[in-house]
Amino acid sequence: MRHHHTALHVTDMERSARFYVDGLGLTRLDAWTSGPYIGELYGRPNVKVKAMLLATGDGAFRLELAHAEPLLPAVDPSEAQPGTAHLAFTDIDVRQVYAKMTALGYEAVSEPVAPASGPIAGGWLVYLLDPDGNRVELIQAPGWQGSDKS
Repeated sequence: MRHHHTALHVTDMERSARFYVDGLGLTRLDAWTSGPYIGELYGRPNVKVKAMLLATGDGAFRLELAHAEPLLPAVDPSEAQPGTAHLAFTDIDVRQVYAKMTALGYEAVSEPVAPASGPIAGGWLVYLLDPDGNRVELIQAPGWQGSDKS
């Protein structure tokens, strides 16, 4: 078995795409509207779903943004509670991307943190919040010298 994609359910497809594409640099691969099968798959007979597939530059990670109507109430993913998850990206200049994203008006849980222990000790970490409050972790491993790759 191998990974195909990770999906996030979003309230506004284009707003979320701007965060991941314009902000973080993912690439748009495809977009579509679901067919009649989707109601059965979702367990919601009258649901309509629009989706967009994004990928990292190397194609190793694919992210599907999905917008289902009618919308259902959501938990607050920014609180890191059970039933929520976060995405994590590495091999980037955390402080540079943090500065770019906050300049674009996106929120972060904190400023970048330099851990003193653990596997990233000597590197940098930060959690950004996407437009729906999903946590997106940026990881810069110690000794990583690719600030031009962000």
